[in-house]
Formats: sequence, C-alpha cells, structure tokens
Amino acid sequence: ITTGSAAQYFSDGIKANMDHFVAYENSTIPAADRDAYLTANPLAPGTELEQINTQYWIVSFLNGPEAFANFRRSGFPVLTPNPYGQPNNPDVPNGTFIRRLTYPTSELSVNTDNINDAISLQGDDKLSTRLWWDKP
Repeated sequence: ITTGSAAQYFSDGIKANMDHFVAYENSTIPAADRDAYLTANPLAPGTELEQINTQYWIVSFLNGPEAFANFRRSGFPVLTPNPYGQPNNPDVPNGTFIRRLTYPTSELSVNTDNINDAISLQGDDKLSTRLWWDKP
C-alpha cells in the first residue's frame, strides 16, 4: 500500500463491511446511517490499534471463533469478564476470560497420540492455557 492514509483505509473498510450487508436478506444498512457512523467514529491518533481491532471484532460477529481469536490476540475491544467465573472449574477464576477451548472428548478418544503431542508442545489442555500466539 503506497497511497492513501490509515484513516481512509479504516473508513473504507468499515464502509465496505456495511455495504456488504446487502448480501443478507433484509439487512441493508442505509447509506445515511453508514455515513453517520463513519463521521462519529473516525480513526483517532494514538488509538489506532484499539479502534482497528474493535471494528474487526464488530465485523466478525457472524464468525464467533474469529472474533474470539482476535480479542485474545489483541485485547480489544476492552470487554468485562464474567464476574462469576465457572464455580465448578477452578481453572477459570472469577473475573477472567478463557484463553482457549479444550479438546473435545470425541477427539481425545480417536486421536489420543496427536492430542498428547500437541499438549506437550502448547501446554495443558485447560481453558486458561494460552496458545503460542496469545502471549501477554
């Protein structure tokens, strides 16, 4: 990319996503609403990573695993963890987020050797274990 500004790319990306909703039945976002959103949410200096990752999280709402992965990777948007945690699972204390999904029992029963190899490389098969790309 050799032309344009980050602010323009940010705005163009949001616009393209909103315009794409025409592909979903009864989901068109009127241009006036789109433009009002863009005017109210310009890219602000010093908050670029937060804004870009927050918008990406919004864009990914139809792809939950991607939204979850980007949130874990970037820390944005700033979300409030479940204050109650999982009382029956001490691996997820109150006020924290899970960091990954554990392997399902069905996978453990048919792919034990490979699962054990993966666990030996990435860490315990716990909800709080960070993946290789999810480091603080």
